[in-house]
Amino acid sequence: MTSWVSSVLLVAVGFLLAEAQRHYYTAAVFEHCRFGTRDDPPQLIVQTNLQYYTNATEAAKSKGADVIVFPEYGIFPPGDRNQLKDYLECVPDPTVIRVNPCEEQDAYSQKPILYTLSCLAKNNSIFLVANMGDIQNCEGDPDCPSDGVFHFNTNVVFDRNGTLLVRYHKEHLFFEAGMDLARKQQNTVFETDFGTFATYVCFDIDFARMSQVAQWPDVDGIMFTTMWVEQPPQMKSIQVWESWSIGNNSTLISSNIQIPGFYALGSGIFHGNQGALAYTFNPDGISKLVVAKVPKCNSESVPPESSITAITKNGTWEIEDDGKDVPMECSRMFLNDTDEIYTEYRCVEENVTNYNFKQLEGSSGHVEACQNGLCCTLDYSTDYLHERFFLGVFSGIYDHFGRYFWCEEDCILVRCEAYDDEPCATFPMKSNTVFRSIDLRANFTSQAVYPSVTESGMRLMPTNEWLYQRRDEKERSIHIENVSGKNLITVGMKGRCYERDPPYHR
Repeated sequence: MTSWVSSVLLVAVGFLLAEAQRHYYTAAVFEHCRFGTRDDPPQLIVQTNLQYYTNATEAAKSKGADVIVFPEYGIFPPGDRNQLKDYLECVPDPTVIRVNPCEEQDAYSQKPILYTLSCLAKNNSIFLVANMGDIQNCEGDPDCPSDGVFHFNTNVVFDRNGTLLVRYHKEHLFFEAGMDLARKQQNTVFETDFGTFATYVCFDIDFARMSQVAQWPDVDGIMFTTMWVEQPPQMKSIQVWESWSIGNNSTLISSNIQIPGFYALGSGIFHGNQGALAYTFNPDGISKLVVAKVPKCNSESVPPESSITAITKNGTWEIEDDGKDVPMECSRMFLNDTDEIYTEYRCVEENVTNYNFKQLEGSSGHVEACQNGLCCTLDYSTDYLHERFFLGVFSGIYDHFGRYFWCEEDCILVRCEAYDDEPCATFPMKSNTVFRSIDLRANFTSQAVYPSVTESGMRLMPTNEWLYQRRDEKERSIHIENVSGKNLITVGMKGRCYERDPPYHR
């Protein structure tokens, strides 16, 4: 018996040592087409979406995933305070008390979301990051709403045993009338057996804090939940995820919901040096699991290995042609709202009213545009300009839906079309123009600059095919030289002068 026990222990120790010596971990994100409308019973909505989560987690585990991340508002829809009440659960603070709902079934019998998520983590021995709603009594607090409770848009993180590690209240709400703002700035950092991470939610990515935490020396990456609003030309989901990773030299594991008619799709796993390790961007109404090997911090690169798996009620299958359903146009300027929210894709443009645009003339040339001290310079060559392309520059306080404001410096080459009196107003997602070379440069004052290169069909150009450089203290550049040519729709750099942002107000 002693010999048998010793053998088992040796095997277990050997396995743990082998795991520790791996140069990578495996991450999964679930892009979920959330089930349910306001006409469906809340209990049915929660149960159905959690069943999708169960299927996705089991599929992720079968592919060797160490962590799975789920999207913002993936279990229930956003709404006003009364509409949200049926979906909220009181989430304990894990910094105060140890919490493992899966081991405390009686205590969590009326909290199906917490219980199910904890058990998914435990039963699959996987780290799990999900978004839900937290309700907390606030009687006596001078800022307490009239109904006596706070509602928080909340990320929760569970370890492989189902123990709650993190409860994070979203610090930058995007409208969200039914939710309350986090009461204070929080520390979201948590440890795993493959690195140290933090977690944030959607609109947080537009502000300084998430980038600051990502650059802490002991933080290996960010686990990110989102229900993103698609905004061409530079703020479409996968563009933002990759450019943020490159700009911060950090891993971003980003799970977005897929409801294309509500402007939301695009998820993936992004690396600071290698860019997109795996991603999905296809408005087809199918929930998808994206899995990829991720190099550990300071480790050598690993051979690319990724997959995209459809997750439906009727089964799963591997997807080989992601992106085939991307249309030419998505703009609400001339496309009406749609009832076919899972298959008809809509987007709303960035506010480019105050940009200085200059149109490209001829198959090759040199163009320069300046605004408020920011100068953007382009040298390019094509076979022929089949569509309208512009060089655009913006430097100033950006107006986001007339409600949120921040400091930006933008330099972009983009395919665009006129609308009303604006020469460059809408941004088609496909192009027949083949670019042979591009050299885009700008003199940023921002320290944080986020580069992106997007091909026709909303595909991210592989980062080994373009070069982003910081040439001196201010100048940044993107250089592309391709003998066979590339059909591009945007090449851009977005500077964020966080230190000059006006105060955030929800």
